Amino acid sequence: VLVRLAMGAMIAEKGPAVPVILDDALVFSDDARIERMFDAINRAGRQQQVIVLTCRARSFASLGGTQLRIVQGGET
Repeated sequence: VLVRLAMGAMIAEKGPAVPVILDDALVFSDDARIERMFDAINRAGRQQQVIVLTCRARSFASLGGTQLRIVQGGET
């Protein structure tokens, strides 16, 4: 996760900012590690767009931002 955030920052220094996409990258993190990663994501999000795809939306709610929910047809 830190490498992806750093690469996004390095690319943005050379040209237009690009979003960093994290696809359930923290799914196996323990509580202490996930809090440190949330801090890093929050800092990165101040300078660039960070898109987090996760099935643990409640865990990520503290990061703020806009939450979108994708549901399969027929579900509400």
